[in-house]
Amino acid sequence: MIRDDIALARVVFSTPTLPGQLAVSDPIGDAPPGITYAVETPHDAGIVITIDGVPPDWGWVPEGGIETVSPALRALADELAELMNGYNRDGTDIDRRFFGSVRVRGETLVW
Repeated sequence: MIRDDIALARVVFSTPTLPGQLAVSDPIGDAPPGITYAVETPHDAGIVITIDGVPPDWGWVPEGGIETVSPALRALADELAELMNGYNRDGTDIDRRFFGSVRVRGETLVW
């Protein structure tokens, strides 16, 4: 279901707004088209979303001589984590159902 939600967000929120309409910003819809997403369950209580195909100039910025995650990539990872965590509870008295993370280049951005 998470894969389907990501695919839907890419289509629905990447639609340009018409003149006179408020622009809707969405990190998933605004992400470069070459980015791909893999949703995996490597073990029973875990889901990992991996972001691939991130353009270097969009996903990372030099900061004090060190390459760091750009605000746009960080917003994308946070949005994916929020989408994933929408499935992580079921009812008011049930705690987390799984452990989720969002990764890029082998680095976990959201845990």
